[in-house]
Amino acid sequence: MLNNFPIDNITGVILAGGRGTRMGGRDKGLLKLNGVTLVEQVIAALRPQIGQLMISANRNLKQYAQLCTCPVLVDTFGHYDGPLAGMATALSSTKTDYIVFAPCDSPLLSSQLVQRLYNALIENNAQVSVAHDGKRIHPVFSLFKRSLLPNLLAFLDTGKRGVHNFIVQQNLAKANFSDVPETFLNINTLDKLND
Repeated sequence: MLNNFPIDNITGVILAGGRGTRMGGRDKGLLKLNGVTLVEQVIAALRPQIGQLMISANRNLKQYAQLCTCPVLVDTFGHYDGPLAGMATALSSTKTDYIVFAPCDSPLLSSQLVQRLYNALIENNAQVSVAHDGKRIHPVFSLFKRSLLPNLLAFLDTGKRGVHNFIVQQNLAKANFSDVPETFLNINTLDKLND
């Protein structure tokens, strides 16, 4: 475990820009689980791990701003163009050297998310680190160096939008989260919300 963890040089960005198609078009981050919105649960878990917080969203901007008391970014690289567009907007909007991403619909976020992603990035001298649950990677749980922005813009210019496809083309490190797979629980259907 690295000791010089630069918390003030890391911006956390919660990705909340989806269409919610599997939720009947409802905004996932604003749905409640146990009386608390999903995004508030992610905020509570992520905020202690980072210096600055932002939300990437395409609708309900005032509600998100009130819930997080932080800047809300609107994709400048395409409306509802997927998480990668929100990531590009975040990289172009932040001043910190590192940006960590997490989705708005994963309320069981690990308290070690940022530390483990950062350790993997530094130890492997990588450009991006991604969470690995022991079976597969979870691309939207990732830490980017801000210097990746030109690569990301060039990738978006090709018309491609897949986060996985982008990150595997970079100098990539995988952070082990096999001991806390619940971190990746994704509440993306109404059935899961009501279970």
